[in-house]
Amino acid sequence: MSGSGEPTGRTGGRPALHANSRAAVLDVIRAAGTISRVGLVEATGFTGATISTVVRRLIDEGLVVETGHAESTGGKRRVLLALNRSSRYAVGVHLDQGGVTYALTNLGGAVVARVFRPGGSPDPEVMVTGMAEEIAALIEGVGVAPDRVLGVGLAVPGPLTRGGGMGLTPPAMRRWESFPPARALGAATGLPVVLDNDATASALGEHWSGGVGGTASFAAVYLGTGIGAGLLINGVVHRGVSGNAGEIGHICLRADGPECWCGARGCTEALAGPAAVVEAARADPAIAAAAGLVPGCLLY
Repeated sequence: MSGSGEPTGRTGGRPALHANSRAAVLDVIRAAGTISRVGLVEATGFTGATISTVVRRLIDEGLVVETGHAESTGGKRRVLLALNRSSRYAVGVHLDQGGVTYALTNLGGAVVARVFRPGGSPDPEVMVTGMAEEIAALIEGVGVAPDRVLGVGLAVPGPLTRGGGMGLTPPAMRRWESFPPARALGAATGLPVVLDNDATASALGEHWSGGVGGTASFAAVYLGTGIGAGLLINGVVHRGVSGNAGEIGHICLRADGPECWCGARGCTEALAGPAAVVEAARADPAIAAAAGLVPGCLLY
């Protein structure tokens, strides 16, 4: 998981250098599918000794398995490594004003179970308690042992503050602006929680799943109940000086445009956000009929 700050909750106490090399090796193995130790040295730039040590520990922990041999190139055939995808799991939580989505994924990022709960309490503390209960139920329902869950990735509407809160929220979520969601959810679940804005999380998801092909530098425009973008450069999230690069929802595109809920006029969200698109579709009878935007329809 990659987020805006250090995880909160349970920690392993390993040295930072080991944690970083371990994460880098796991990520290379995940991206490659199968790879040899020599391939890991070439891909990471680590020494052979470092790769041997890290790989041995990953195998001992059950995170990586040896899975056959590469084709012979004249010498000894190289042993191939792969993720043990069912060895560990992580929970993804997307909090939005429309409800909360929960997903359990395996070590390779594949979704094992998903559930959506609409609505919710305007009180953040009440919501966090409910979210912790839903996470526990999701894990138990799949039959995964709790100690095999690495942590929680929490995606929320941006922008985010440097203190780990939400900097600008829609009216229905105003009480979240002074509330630390990652810290509270970590305390409620006993799991490490990494917080990020939903647009950045969507960009990371596209990168991990291979949805953007072979490129590692791209922007992903995300439409939830608002609009934003996540930026990756060479496979690394680009956050900018403010920490919120990609927050395009409240850039003024037209000074005399429609009023936005943030109080400004002509924002990207007011002109091209999901609500604006639906409203424009409703205004055209032919499009409204084709899209089912008629009285009695759930989208109306």
